[in-house]
Amino acid sequence: MKRFTISGEWQGSRLDRFIRASFPGTPFGVTQILLRKGLIFLNGVKANGSARLKAGDVVAVNISEAEENGRSRQAAPPRATSACEIGATVPVLYEDDSILVIDKPAGLVVQPGNRADKGSLLDLLERYRLKHAAPASEPLFLYTPVHRLDRQTSGALIIAKTRPAARALSRAISQGDVLKTYLAVVEGIPPGKSGEISAPLATYKGKHSHSAPAATGKEARTSYSVLKKLSGERALLEVSIRTGRTHQIRAHLASIGHPIAGDKEYGASSRSGGKLFLHAWKLQFQHPETGAVIAVTASPPPDFENR
Repeated sequence: MKRFTISGEWQGSRLDRFIRASFPGTPFGVTQILLRKGLIFLNGVKANGSARLKAGDVVAVNISEAEENGRSRQAAPPRATSACEIGATVPVLYEDDSILVIDKPAGLVVQPGNRADKGSLLDLLERYRLKHAAPASEPLFLYTPVHRLDRQTSGALIIAKTRPAARALSRAISQGDVLKTYLAVVEGIPPGKSGEISAPLATYKGKHSHSAPAATGKEARTSYSVLKKLSGERALLEVSIRTGRTHQIRAHLASIGHPIAGDKEYGASSRSGGKLFLHAWKLQFQHPETGAVIAVTASPPPDFENR
């Protein structure tokens, strides 16, 4: 059994992130297996990975089981079809010592969950960090996405490389200071050239989370403009949000009768070859350390408008 006493550096951090930092190179899925098997303890009690740490907490890991799971996991033949390096099929749009902005392909899940055996963005980021990061003093910080993109949504995603950057960017996002612009192909042609959807959204948790307008929901505003009409009674929209509610764009566009093409969950009539036509196109934000304005653009997939 290996024990760690939590310092103030990790105050408020999730337990699963601390475990991954304490065992560099361990895949995210292995950490989840250890938690499910009850092999990780927080203050003497079997713990959940989402538990938040406090200074003075004691974390214990059944180290022999951890090492055995890690060896078994690494020895298994890879089943992932995604790139094993971020710079291969997951392009880097911007990078410095504090942040990384990538172009996430559609189909790549950010956190593995039940798809752990197929790889995830977190696994790819850890391999990238181990290969490229300069030696640093403990404790390590795992490269961490500071906002969400659904599995089938492609495009620009901000990754924090340090804890101060993660905190500053998370605060900026919660305050609406990060400008997010998307491209979406929707069913039908919205009237006029532009519009704004201002409807509170409530999220209903389950096997598949789902959001819908509700008076008791959280504030959410989505602005859009029609860039052009497409064949098959579809339209290409430029969509901007400052809030980041679960499935905000998908739920809002569906609520006005224009679901995103391929989004069967929100009422789209066509499957579009299994593709969801939503792409995180542009991001603009202040650098968490220098204050400089960072603006990045992720080109949409080649078939974005043509299927």
